[in-house]
Order: sequence, then C-alpha cells, then structure tokens
Amino acid sequence: MKKIKVISIFMVLVLSSLACSSEFRNSIIDRLPEEVGEVISNPGQIATLVVDEVAELNNESQGSGNFVQPHFDDFAFGMDSLESFRFRFVQSLQGTDDAGNTTNITVVNDQEVIKSLQIAHIHMETATEIKPLQILDVYRFGNEVYLLDEGGECTAFTENLDVLDADGTDLGLSSIFSNLDIGNLKQEGVMINGVLTNRYQVKNVTMVNSTLSKVDAEIWYAQDGGFIVRFAGKAQGEAYSEAEDLEVSGTIRWEYDLTDMNSIVDIPLPENCQLAAEGGVNDLPVPDNAQELSIIGSMLSFNSPEDASILADFYRSEMPVAGYILSDETVYDDFYVITYIKAEETITIMISGMNDGGSDAIITVEVK
Repeated sequence: MKKIKVISIFMVLVLSSLACSSEFRNSIIDRLPEEVGEVISNPGQIATLVVDEVAELNNESQGSGNFVQPHFDDFAFGMDSLESFRFRFVQSLQGTDDAGNTTNITVVNDQEVIKSLQIAHIHMETATEIKPLQILDVYRFGNEVYLLDEGGECTAFTENLDVLDADGTDLGLSSIFSNLDIGNLKQEGVMINGVLTNRYQVKNVTMVNSTLSKVDAEIWYAQDGGFIVRFAGKAQGEAYSEAEDLEVSGTIRWEYDLTDMNSIVDIPLPENCQLAAEGGVNDLPVPDNAQELSIIGSMLSFNSPEDASILADFYRSEMPVAGYILSDETVYDDFYVITYIKAEETITIMISGMNDGGSDAIITVEVK
C-alpha cells in the first residue's frame, strides 16, 4: 500500500502542471542540478556557502562589465556561469474548452538552486476552477530527493532513479519554448532584478503542445553573462491542459524572472524531511540472514529463509529495543502486518510466507 502511495506522489508531480508545458512537467526533477561538486555527507544537514566566496562570485557576475552576446537560439545559454539562483515561472491559460465552458488555469513554479552543494528546491502551485489548489515541494540535498506533500508527509528517494539523470543546466524554458524570433533591440542598460540587461522585442516563439498566434512578448538578457533575466508575454492560441484534461482556446500568458544570482547562502530542509533523513529505514533492525535487501526512499524490502512467524518474532523482539512502541498487529495465517511508532515516525512491517519456504518483508516509514 505504501509503495502505491509513493508512486502516486510522483504522478502528482508529473500531472499537476499546465498541459502546454508537458515536457517541462515530465522533467521537473530531471533538471535538478547534477554538476560535480561538494557532496553532502548528511542530506539532512543544512549546508552553507562561505560568505566571502558568495561575495566574490557576486562581484564576478555583476561587476566585470564584459558584454556577452546572447545566444538567441539557446534558452539555457549562460546559466552555467551562475553558482546559485532563484527563479519564478508563471503560466496561465484562460479561454473556453470544446464545450464552450470557461476555463482558467494557472501554474506557479518557484525554484532555487545551489549548484556546487547539489541543493535544489522546487515549489509548485497549480490552480484551476474545478479543483482545489495543488501544492508540491521537492528538495534535493546531495544524493537524496525529498517530496513534501500538502499534508506534511515527507518521502525520500535516492538519485539512482532514472528521473534524476540530467545535466542541470536547463531551467525549463528550453523545454517549453523554441524557435525564438528576436525583433528589435528596444532598450540597453535596463536594471532588471538587480542585473543590467538589454531588452528585445520578440516577434514570434513556439510553445510545446500549443499553437500560438499574435505573440506579444519581450525578453531581457544580462549584459554580463548573456543569460535570460526576464521573459514575459502573451499570445492567442490553443493548448491542451492536462490539469483539466481538455483542449482550451484562448489567451496564454507567461512570466519568467531570474533573481538572487550568486547570492543564496542556504536552502533549509524542512523539519519533517530532516527527520526522514536522520531516521527512516536506515535505523530499522534487519536480520543477519536477510537476502535481496533493497532500499528505495522510505521503503525497505528483503527475503528471509526463516518462516514468517519467526521473522515476525524477530521484529516483536528487536523493535522495542530500538525504541519503537507497538501500535497495532494483524495476523492472517502466515501474513503479518505490525505497526510501530516512535516520535514522528510510523513503521509498518508486512511479512508474508512464501510457498517454497521462507518469507519476505516490506517495511515502510511514514514521517508526519
């Protein structure tokens, strides 16, 4: 049951955004930074950059005065020069569906990143007219990824999941937009989000899973670095919204702002996720003869040559020694479900006998 719940959290992450950016949604975790740098030995520890180093990076980014010609065909150009940053990307779709019903969908995606420490945080909110506000937080600390749901439950995953394979340089704009047709240079030396920029007119652009017309947009590039600091616009068109599973014709708006370049000192991990990192399955007793031991986030599983009843007796004996208190126990023949609690943790142990002898166990940890 817990495994299904864990998988459903990933589905929320994949399905909770605007459909006109489906590639963006499906690669949200993919874009967590993977640059080789300092690896945090304890994912629950709040990592901090050296203040002098941050100041030096900030001076290098903002004060060199070296103009960099933007690469208009590459939305991620220049981001590799930034050590840390935050950005907000807002998309909205307002119009009517095939049945003539009015539809309004808005997705707000906030991200913050410290590359060398491999720390990242994504906060996403999806608002529609027919569903409650959906909120999801994703944290990465070193080799651990934490999903914090609206109820405050934190689930941990390790980076061996395929969804984490990425170079971390793509902010998501290039997953949404392409074929940028730049118009005239409208203004030079404009201070936007604390950065000197050049503002350009955008004549046309292509958006994933959408057909755009009457594009009215502008884009601001950093004079020093060439990366995109702001990109805002609107267009008429058609887009598919997976949030409501329908085609919508109307107005599509977007607004992207990059801030706090090379100035983030730390990204605190929430308390519930710290508890998941410090405790969880790593603290649970496991018999010495356990076979095919597997740990995926907050779930541990293994096989045992012992009968199910003997394995159940092992946990009845060892869990109290480890400080856990029995909460509930259910037995059906050779199938056992035993629940223990300690502080903010709830441990569910499921043991079942196998036809050819021996038993298997699935243990899940829930932190509230």
